[in-house]
Amino acid sequence: MEKLFAAFPGMSREDWEAIIAKELKGAEPGTLDIQLAEGLTLRPFQMAADQAPGSGRRRGVERSGNSWRAMVLVDARDPDANDHVLDGLMGGADGIDLRGPLTNASMALKDVLLGGVDVQFEEGSIAALKWLLKEAEKQQVPRSELSLCIGLPHDIDVDGTRGLVALYPLIRLYTAGDIEQGRALLERLVSRGFSIDEACARIQFRLHLGDDLFVEAARIRAFREAWTAVVDGSKPMHDRSHTTWIQAVVAYPKNAKSPYDNVICATLQAISAITGGCDGLTIPAPALPEGDILARRVVRNI
Repeated sequence: MEKLFAAFPGMSREDWEAIIAKELKGAEPGTLDIQLAEGLTLRPFQMAADQAPGSGRRRGVERSGNSWRAMVLVDARDPDANDHVLDGLMGGADGIDLRGPLTNASMALKDVLLGGVDVQFEEGSIAALKWLLKEAEKQQVPRSELSLCIGLPHDIDVDGTRGLVALYPLIRLYTAGDIEQGRALLERLVSRGFSIDEACARIQFRLHLGDDLFVEAARIRAFREAWTAVVDGSKPMHDRSHTTWIQAVVAYPKNAKSPYDNVICATLQAISAITGGCDGLTIPAPALPEGDILARRVVRNI
């Protein structure tokens, strides 16, 4: 291995800038800079020495590798919701993202083995949570392995939920869309008697993606660093409380020239989400001329 590294000696910044200048054929290297909305400038390349030290918590501290959930998106109001759920799981997905109000969880999740999937609700309820806990108990799912986000309204009375989920470390109660929402939820849970460690375990984030692969991957990683800083201010007892579940969601542009452009967008955004270290990835089925069955298949393939 040492001989291999010796065959490819490191290059200085000046060496790289000389190569870039040659490839640009006289154009200014600054034309490659990307101006971000936050007023920051993203340079076209970086050296290792340029990077500020981070927390090192790109993923959860108890995770290994780059495990993530491929979610099948299903409208809970669809009469065929259960068929779509089972079709997606049989096709290779290992998570279910249920959108819309859920009046009957037992129908949408019929014949689903809860121990092998992550289940997320856009508009969940305490009643749905209680049903899921009973169903998981019937299926003999170990409490430490039941993974779900019930998606409770942020203003719901949480006093009765703490005891319900106390023995379920992978149950998230709330979904937040940004750091400020997460901070507000954290403060509210702590004020209602949750410890900072308990509160952190009950929150997940849903981040909608854009088409710039590198920027989106960097944004997800930066988001983790920012949330780590928020949590660190409350001095949690357990290091794993610094991390959080990030559910990445593909967002299609409104002005797509062709329905197939959305397939390309979904692929690029999926790469950025996985590279950035998402915990779950939701890809809505694009509207294709060939119909919804093929669209769902394409999503699973991506």
